[in-house]
Amino acid sequence: MPIEVIVTLIILLIAITLYILTYYLKKKNYSAIDELDKRKKEAQNNMPTDKAKSLDKMMITGQTKEMADKVLESINQIEEHTLPHIESLLFEAEQATDRYKFNQSKKYQEQANEYLSQMEEETKSYTQTIDELLQREQANLKKIEGIKKKYHEIRKELLAKSFSFGSAINKLEDKLGQMEKLFTSFSDLTASGDHEEAKKVVNQLDNRLNEMEKLMADIPPILKTIQTVYTEELKEIEEGHQQLVKQDYVFPEELSIEEEIIFIEEKIQRMNELISDLKVEETRLLQEETETTIDKLYDAMELEIEAKANAQKLLNQLAKVYYYVAKQDRELTLEMDRISQSYILFKDEEKIARDLNETLDEQKKLIEHIEEQLDDKVIPHSEADELLNKAFDQLEELSESYQSLSDVLYSYRKQELSIKADLEDMETDIREMKRYIESKHLPGLPNNYLDLLFYTTDHLEQLAKELARPKLDLEEVLKLHSMCEEDCDHLAEQTEIVVDNALLTELTSQRLYRHREEYPGIMETIRYSEGLFLNEYDYETALKMVREKLESIEPGAFEEVKSRYEKEKTYD
Repeated sequence: MPIEVIVTLIILLIAITLYILTYYLKKKNYSAIDELDKRKKEAQNNMPTDKAKSLDKMMITGQTKEMADKVLESINQIEEHTLPHIESLLFEAEQATDRYKFNQSKKYQEQANEYLSQMEEETKSYTQTIDELLQREQANLKKIEGIKKKYHEIRKELLAKSFSFGSAINKLEDKLGQMEKLFTSFSDLTASGDHEEAKKVVNQLDNRLNEMEKLMADIPPILKTIQTVYTEELKEIEEGHQQLVKQDYVFPEELSIEEEIIFIEEKIQRMNELISDLKVEETRLLQEETETTIDKLYDAMELEIEAKANAQKLLNQLAKVYYYVAKQDRELTLEMDRISQSYILFKDEEKIARDLNETLDEQKKLIEHIEEQLDDKVIPHSEADELLNKAFDQLEELSESYQSLSDVLYSYRKQELSIKADLEDMETDIREMKRYIESKHLPGLPNNYLDLLFYTTDHLEQLAKELARPKLDLEEVLKLHSMCEEDCDHLAEQTEIVVDNALLTELTSQRLYRHREEYPGIMETIRYSEGLFLNEYDYETALKMVREKLESIEPGAFEEVKSRYEKEKTYD
């Protein structure tokens, strides 16, 4: 195919494509412009022009007139300026589309859409405002009828139950009188056509009636509480206090019931004044304070009545408890005298006993002083009850302390007998150790072992000497006893070591002797070990020599010897 034909086809194809594309874009823009024009016509049809004309013909004044004029002016502004401007934008968009200026057409369309959206919202708002203004008079009249009905009901109730409102009746009637003026104001405003201001009066009347209903519901029970409950309780407190004073009851210095009664009376008077001024919330705050004070006075009197019985009961109990503790004190004194003749006391027992005796005397004086104050009517029973309870606890602690000290004194004799028995056991143990060593027929004993034996024996003799004293120094005896126990334990341990070393030396030498033919140096080691064994009684070194030699020849042999020895020893 010739190149000229191909070029011609390509140009033709591009031309067709451009035609189709421009056709599509023009059609799309025309459709969007038509849609905007349709919205413009709908918005124009929805304009509340007829309602605005009706509103303009109404006889209205004041704020209602101001609102109506403002709405009418805004509607005229839309009709005279906004709508023509939207039409102009749509015309420009259509012209730009005809000239294939699609971007410019798009901008005109967007501007037209913004104006339309704003116009639609404003139209909706103005329509609603006009409807409200047209219906305001009827709405006000309908609502005022309900308010008048409620007003007459409240007025009727106020007259019928005037006695239940006390001194507040005058202020309540004044409030009703103010509402009558508002009704007159409503009628005047409605007649003049100022329905918006009349609506405010309606709302004001509604709020005041609700307030009246709440006041009429709240005031009677508050007045009843003030005039009946508080008055009766105050009278009961006064009479109760007088009776208790006649019965010689004493109250704490920080609580003056007479002053508190005056304080309550002043609060009752103040609450009546506040109720007269319809100040309900302030009255309630004073009610809380008054009730708190009344409860405090009741509690104070009940506390003293209960405390009197408790204090008397405690005095009776304390007499018995003191007698018991005083008996413990006497018995302890006798026991300490007896024990101190046989033992030197070393745990501050005498000082502790003196301190306990002093504390006992203090408690006795305290109880007697409280009893005198009660007899002289100079102390409240509640305070006495608290002090007597502390005294009771103190005496209980004293009793436990006396018992603990008594146990310490009795322990002197118990410890002496226990140590004497231990001494006999330790002497027996030493004799058995000696017989045990003798039974092994050893050639002699090492010097360090003999020193330990003599050292232990000396301590036992010293302990026996201390135990034989006419007046025992138990502190010294306890120290010696502890030393003797340690010495005996050490001696028993060393006895086993000496015997084990000696017997293991013999067994190890016998095992080593088997290798004398193979290792000529063995006999020299055995002879040297025998010299230490028989002449110096150094069983430990003798064992070490033969053990090391045996291990160098036959590794593990010594452990076999020792294991067999331990089994035979256990069996024996």
